[in-house]
Parts: sequence; C-alpha cells; structure tokens
Amino acid sequence: MGIIYSRIKERIIKVSTFDKNDKNERNYKNDKIDKNSIFNHEELKYKLPCISDSLSEFQSPHYTLRYLWQSNYSAPVEDILLSSGVVLDAGCGFGAWLIDMALEYQTTDFAGVGLSPHQFPSQIPNNVKFTQANILSGLPFEDNEFDFVRLCYFANSLACSEWDPVVRELIRVTKPGGWIEFVEPGIVPINMGPKFTLLMDTLKQIIGERSDVSERLEVILQSTNQLKNIQKDSKSIIIGRLGGEVGISHENSIIKYFVGESSVFSKHLGISSKDFENLLDDVIKEFQTRKVEEKFFRFWGQKIE
Repeated sequence: MGIIYSRIKERIIKVSTFDKNDKNERNYKNDKIDKNSIFNHEELKYKLPCISDSLSEFQSPHYTLRYLWQSNYSAPVEDILLSSGVVLDAGCGFGAWLIDMALEYQTTDFAGVGLSPHQFPSQIPNNVKFTQANILSGLPFEDNEFDFVRLCYFANSLACSEWDPVVRELIRVTKPGGWIEFVEPGIVPINMGPKFTLLMDTLKQIIGERSDVSERLEVILQSTNQLKNIQKDSKSIIIGRLGGEVGISHENSIIKYFVGESSVFSKHLGISSKDFENLLDDVIKEFQTRKVEEKFFRFWGQKIE
C-alpha cells in the first residue's frame, strides 16, 4: 500500500519508543494461512514485532520492509556502517528506521530530516540527530557529507517533475563513492476486490493522483550521470492471512490507518461511520478470499568519484 503510507498532511501523532530487543511475536497458530509464504523463523535475523497499540501504522511499514528483505538496506554499506560512517535518512518520518539502525551500528552517526519537529521521537540513541527541513527547498547539509543516503515512501509526496531535482539533491550531499538508496511501493496493489478498490479510489481523490515512480526511478537515477552500479530489487506481500504472518501484519496496518482516518473517508464517501465500519469489514473479507498482492521496490546506486 504505497498510498497508505504516503505523507498525511498536517497529521501529527505521538510515537511511542520501541524496544529493539523485543523478540515477541504474534501467535497465528489458529489462523488458516499459507505456510509456504512464511519464512523459517529459526533462520530469521529480523522478526516481526508483536502487534500492539504501541506500534502505529507509521512504524509498522519499517518492520514490514525489514522482514521482507531480512535487512534494513540493500546497498553494500556494511563496512561503512561498522567503521564510523555518517548516514542520512532524508525523509525519516517518525524515525523507526533510524533508531533501529542506530541501535545496531552504534559507532555510526545518523541524521534524519522531516517536515515537522513534532514527528520526531523524544527518546533516541545518542548517535541520532533530527533536523526539520523540506527536501524540496534543499537539504541543510554541505556537499559530500554522507556515506549513505536513504529516501523511503516518497512516491505520493512528490510530483513527477520533482523527482529529478530531489534525486540530484540527495546525490549532492553524498560523498564520492558513497551510496544512495530509495524504497518505494508500487502505487496500486494487484487483484483488489471491489470494496478495497473503492477505498483506494477514494484515497486517490483525497490526496491526488501520483505516478508510479517504481516504474521510472531506475531511469531517473541513470539520467543524472552521477551514479554507477545502479541496481533494483523487489519483494511482494499477499495482504492478509493468505500471505502468512507478514500478510496479517500488513493487513493490520492498512485497516488501522483507515480506522484512524474514518471521519475523512466517511465524509468523502457520503456515508455514516457505521456504514464505513461495515465497508472495512467487507475489505477484510476480501483479503481472506483474494490474493491481493502489493509489491515493494529498492533502488540503490553509488556516486561516481
């Protein structure tokens, strides 16, 4: 659900601090799910956290991506992270990725940029700093400052014409030989049922149409002529129990978002809050019978020295 996790204007929520060492998992033994779609938990480096009220829909996407790739990044930056590198998350949101990375790589310095200081968590590791800025106005950093620069879930925050200058700004603050990485979902899930389609169409009307950057980002990176070793990878989720544990977790995030924004959607659809609840129930039923697939993409490249 790329659109689900797009920037929601003027919405500020309090983000609770989460414990990196929490190894609890939700018990799905009573759910009828596709066992072949679940990772072998004995071999997992990263597991899904337990679903609780403290895990907001803005934190959950981070854990979904980490679980899918079994990593927090795809660019070959492990050596940099282990040797006191400097890392930027240029659209850090509520800081879940930054905090997770900072706890794992404690000798590396991490910086996060966001539109509002209210979105930054109050309890953070010592090697994390947050800065209020708008990437469209330019980042408040010197040229060639970071070893690794990341941007995630920005497809629905940028117009088509804004992507090229944003990419070039990220390259500007990356050191020669350093890496940049982008993480974006496909803009529309595949095989949606009629009720979920209605919700997604309504969301498009509310936030406006955005093009599917996952189809274009690789070309944009190549067109800068400032990057080499450009690569792309993708992972898919079947939403709901048909997708196993991660599918159920992802479904919870999606439904939680719509519940949180129920008044906006009810008003736009011209229906009562009760009718909207019934609509969400129908969406959940669709997830139980249809393999609704969402695709996620990572793109990364190295700045030419």
